[in-house]
Amino acid sequence: MKEYLDILLDALIDTGKLAPFLFAAYLLLEFLEHRSSSKLAGFLTNGKFGVPGGAVLGCIPQCGMSVAVSHLFSAGAVGAGTLVAVFISCSDEAIPVLLADFEHIGAIVPLVLSKVAFAVAAGYLFQLIFRRYKFGHDHHEHEHDCDECDKIEEAHHHKCEEKCDSNVFISALKRSLEVLLFILIVNIVMGLIVHFIGEEAIAEFAEKNKLLQPLFAALVGLIPNCAGSVVLTELYAGGSIGFGAVFAGLSVGSGIGYVSLFKANKHVKDNLIIIAYVFVLSVAVGTLIQLFV
Repeated sequence: MKEYLDILLDALIDTGKLAPFLFAAYLLLEFLEHRSSSKLAGFLTNGKFGVPGGAVLGCIPQCGMSVAVSHLFSAGAVGAGTLVAVFISCSDEAIPVLLADFEHIGAIVPLVLSKVAFAVAAGYLFQLIFRRYKFGHDHHEHEHDCDECDKIEEAHHHKCEEKCDSNVFISALKRSLEVLLFILIVNIVMGLIVHFIGEEAIAEFAEKNKLLQPLFAALVGLIPNCAGSVVLTELYAGGSIGFGAVFAGLSVGSGIGYVSLFKANKHVKDNLIIIAYVFVLSVAVGTLIQLFV
């Protein structure tokens, strides 16, 4: 029993160390989102930015942008290539978690820049491959209700679709506590795995399955909430998976973006094409990165 208590205590200590920095990161994000989110729809739907704009805006932490752009895509306000770029550049909770971890804060810049570059390339490649394919919204006039743009405002809040308290402190606290809970669970599970299996055995298994890590990470990325991004980031920070794996997993992961896509767009075939494209390409590129990094 003492061993289990020690594992729990270590997990609580490791998680507690992140708490003030995670709250500070979310407080800053909440402030910025409340000030600028209402302008984002206009930026993306004015027709001048498209794929690059989607790749940049997709970097905004949480899955709000992927949710909002799913609705804009279903309304014909943005193209499928832009939606692909947003999905790939979205990292959900990864950036706040890394910001709170000083040991791995340096990974943020290469991760974000590589995902943005990949998102832009993937978005344009998608447009090229499917240039003759008519997506659902292409069969009617590209007119959209301005109410769709309002989803940008709501989508940046807690759990993406739920309106949070207008107080940035309360909202930041709620988001911090939710992510800290996931981190605590991951730390406890990892502690138990290390206890029963051993660090050397885990390291040996990870090394032997190095090229399969991106595939496993991508499957985790499909989890339709912030748990996937938190798990992947913690595994990467702990050295259990490589950069190629976390890159693939976070490129596939979009929070509840995919769920929102199916809710907003009734053309199931279109949705499956987009998600399959993101998954296959992310695994392929993540595997290549895993080979050389």
